[in-house]
Amino acid sequence: MSLTYPENINHRYHPKISSDGINFVEIDSSELFIAKKTVEEKIKTPSATIRLSISPDTVWISAQELITTSDNKQWTNELSLKPFITKSKAGESREGKPIEVLRIGESDDKAMIFVLSRQHPPEVTGYLAMKAFIETISSNSEDAIAFRKKYNTYVFPLVNPDGVDNGHWRHNMGGIDLNRDWEDFNQPETRVIRDFANKKVKENNGKIYFFVDFHSTWQDIYYTIDPEQKGNMPGLVPALISETGKEFENYNPNVKPSPGTGKRVTSTSYFFYEHGAESLTYEIGDNTSREFVKKKGEVTAEKLMKLLLE
Repeated sequence: MSLTYPENINHRYHPKISSDGINFVEIDSSELFIAKKTVEEKIKTPSATIRLSISPDTVWISAQELITTSDNKQWTNELSLKPFITKSKAGESREGKPIEVLRIGESDDKAMIFVLSRQHPPEVTGYLAMKAFIETISSNSEDAIAFRKKYNTYVFPLVNPDGVDNGHWRHNMGGIDLNRDWEDFNQPETRVIRDFANKKVKENNGKIYFFVDFHSTWQDIYYTIDPEQKGNMPGLVPALISETGKEFENYNPNVKPSPGTGKRVTSTSYFFYEHGAESLTYEIGDNTSREFVKKKGEVTAEKLMKLLLE
């Protein structure tokens, strides 16, 4: 099977293979040939070829593990069996798929946090970190119980259902990168979340104290707002990153603050400049150990709850 790439596009993921669509393993490197050439001192990838052993049985080939809207629905259904979690439809995607939101907590919406994931379809490691983060907030720990009495968490676990189910790279069915649509709001998916957040703030005169958007890229990175900019709880994000990092030996967090221009193109900048939420784009490396991804999501939630309860 040969893959050809458009000009200026490079191969990113080592292909994964599955016989059941659930359990994926990386294709043996001896079965993958990636063509490379240098053009004007830049390495380009014109093609990649995968050698496969096929049979009458189905074989799945994917960039990352397949986690579709059906998988997400199963997870949210199980989670919403807890008495303090409710699931509802906030709106619809361009294709008419439901955009679901989970409400986690027993508070009055005076104090809230918002969580997003899967604006970009193949960014599975970010989704896995989000799951661990949310499951920790939904746990029976002493801090989680206290946190849910004071803060309600609103999570949109799968912002781009059309892109996920159609195998898109970064865009929705409108051909737009949703994480570049938080200023113009040309797409229904971003409008749904904007309107939902505005309604929650207005209905109860509430505040959004923290916002996090989970993504994936080449390596673990924290994209933050310029620390000179002050939101509803100044210093929260730097403290969260610092406290989380202390739990991992030889781990130096890679932090990249934005210039602080006030532009609202991404979700993180929108929630900070519009709502004053201390905001963070939480990037997980494509090849980061799945065990570490889960642990990092759990620890981040634990540290966030402690900081917000203080």
